[in-house]
Amino acid sequence: MTKLAKKESPEDVSQWIDDFWQWSCHIYQNQEVAKLCLAVQDTLGLNVNYMLLALWAEQQNLGIDSSTWLQISEDAKAAQDAVLYIREKRLTLKGKSEEAYKQALLIELKAEQEHQKQAIQALSQQYGKKGFIESSNQNLQQYLESNQISSQDQETVQQLGQLVQNVSL
Repeated sequence: MTKLAKKESPEDVSQWIDDFWQWSCHIYQNQEVAKLCLAVQDTLGLNVNYMLLALWAEQQNLGIDSSTWLQISEDAKAAQDAVLYIREKRLTLKGKSEEAYKQALLIELKAEQEHQKQAIQALSQQYGKKGFIESSNQNLQQYLESNQISSQDQETVQQLGQLVQNVSL
């Protein structure tokens, strides 16, 4: 995958959305990545899409500072809330109706994609306001700090970052 051009036209944002989704799907197919993402999500309450966004943006040489993380979280809150609601409903179906569970999983996946889209749009808007920030490979760290994650728990999440980096090579 090539580095993205740092432009702001609608076509570029659309390309970012597509590239990030494809990259995320590729990365998440790795069972170790998926398992660690879910563990971090369930134990620390972190958002998998945001962790992946942090790592993807680093690969694109795009920095995300703490104020940008806050804005992304605000701008994409409705989509994130929808994902959480759908996930909650899906989990109630587990063990009851396999077909309904699979349908809910597909709906949740579409909601995840919409959440990523809104996060990328928010990121692009922030760059439009304050210009691009060159990545210093601290995006994940900035995300963790903006969520007040302890240094001990940060080490676990950083392991996820290293694993994703290895998988995406």
